[in-house]
Amino acid sequence: KVQALNTFGAQNQAKLAGERKKKKKKKGKNPSSALSSVKDEKERSTSSKRTNTGSSNGTKKIHSLGTKLLSSSDPNRADQFFAWLIDPVKPSDFAKEYFEKKHLLIQRAGKKGQGEGDHAKPGDDQDAKERADAEDEDDRHYYSGFYGSSDIKAILENEDLKITYGQDIDITKFAGGKRKTLNKEGQAEPEHVWRKFENGCSVRVLRPQEYSDNVCGMLSLMDEYWGRVSGANAYLTPANTQGFAPHYDDVDVYILQLEGRKRWRLYPARGPDDVLPLYSSQDLDPKELPEPMLDTVLSPGDLLYAPRGTIHQAVALPGGPASLHLTISSGQRWTFSDYMALLLPRAVDLAAESDAAFRASLPRNFQDYMGVIHVDKTKLAKKRVAFRDLIFGLAKKLITEDYFALDGAADQMARDFIHGRVPPLLPKAVRKRLAEAKRNNDDGRDSSAGQESAGQLTETMHIALVAKGCARLVMEGEAAMLYFSTTNSKVFKGEEEQSLPFADHCAPALEQILDAYPRFVRIGDLEQLEKEEQLVVANVLFQAGLVVAKHG
Repeated sequence: KVQALNTFGAQNQAKLAGERKKKKKKKGKNPSSALSSVKDEKERSTSSKRTNTGSSNGTKKIHSLGTKLLSSSDPNRADQFFAWLIDPVKPSDFAKEYFEKKHLLIQRAGKKGQGEGDHAKPGDDQDAKERADAEDEDDRHYYSGFYGSSDIKAILENEDLKITYGQDIDITKFAGGKRKTLNKEGQAEPEHVWRKFENGCSVRVLRPQEYSDNVCGMLSLMDEYWGRVSGANAYLTPANTQGFAPHYDDVDVYILQLEGRKRWRLYPARGPDDVLPLYSSQDLDPKELPEPMLDTVLSPGDLLYAPRGTIHQAVALPGGPASLHLTISSGQRWTFSDYMALLLPRAVDLAAESDAAFRASLPRNFQDYMGVIHVDKTKLAKKRVAFRDLIFGLAKKLITEDYFALDGAADQMARDFIHGRVPPLLPKAVRKRLAEAKRNNDDGRDSSAGQESAGQLTETMHIALVAKGCARLVMEGEAAMLYFSTTNSKVFKGEEEQSLPFADHCAPALEQILDAYPRFVRIGDLEQLEKEEQLVVANVLFQAGLVVAKHG
């Protein structure tokens, strides 16, 4: 029985014991003249920032919350992060009024909410004006610290990363009504990239989270908040240029303006097919677009949310620094249609197992009256109606006799999410415990911590999941499968799906651990397991890095 429990095989042990090596970034060399102007403008802006002891101090504190949440141990950190991201709009208002319904524009510098003016007026005293100016400057740095043009320069100049055209970076330009991709083959050369940039081409960084822990952390919190896979792209666009043709995407997008300024135009749907589409559009002809429903300029610190299917185009403003924005995407192929595509085939299988009507043969030569070529043949109408009624009757049985495995389809969606998401953010306290356990294991110390690290947990010790939502328990036949994301790649499904199989009677104990997060559970209190089984389950989870342990 214990042997059946301990299914943490040698293959999985080797995978989990060996940490994936992180690619180290080299310090960048002298940037190109074009990128220097971006950096210089940012430095000038920072140096001119006013020191103020008024309300701007509170603003700075709010802004720093975004980066602080990346190392937070608060179980509600994902909720806090999204609230910070779209502040001052409340998440509850966002869900009711904007999500998948309409765009949301948040312009922070000198403005409130969706852009109503709130500048100091001519009659205000000088102190009030200075406070307003200081607040404006703080708001321009609302998203500072997560990503910048210097990060793009750094990855290009780090030859060890082998940044590749088409996979990691694109060089694009929109001119004459058409978009051109000007990538070369193979590894991206900094000289080529910046030469094209100086000639008016945009630089799109695909999946910047692979080389930026901060961007990866943002996506992890978005994954945690929405319970669906998030992604990111970064766009560096020279002044007075446009990199992409008008189009719509198959994802919701949150556009964070980081540097420079960019004019955005959003357009209403051309028809029903444009509303919440399942696939992105091809490049659209600007001449065929309706009048824009939004025509605005994003400055650093601003955010624009556009629901899936919103037609958009953007151009960097002339006469200023290059524009850099980060697009966070969410919700690709996470719809009722995707859920039902899993649900219906299984429902038919279950019905066929239980009801002979689903196993009955089709009518003799039914293809002689069913099929597109027979649609308009009136002489076949009676047979066609009879066949349709028969099929509709079976379809009705699927519903009335409850053949829908709703939870099974949900488990499949959840399993796909666990595999596709970025690794969860581990709270600082958890990272510390795991690091100490690893050091003690490597040193072979005979201490209590070393005992933990070697997997020798005792029944009096307590264990807790390392991160919220990092694992999913799915019942598959006689096995309780625990799928987990802690060893995921930063690239979408860049690693094989990871799981631990347990005997089915371990499910209550596993569910107990998952539900207890962030609280610890005493190993000796794991439900419906004998003492030796409790230790095996706890040790398997501990060796896999899914739980941390402490003495009671």
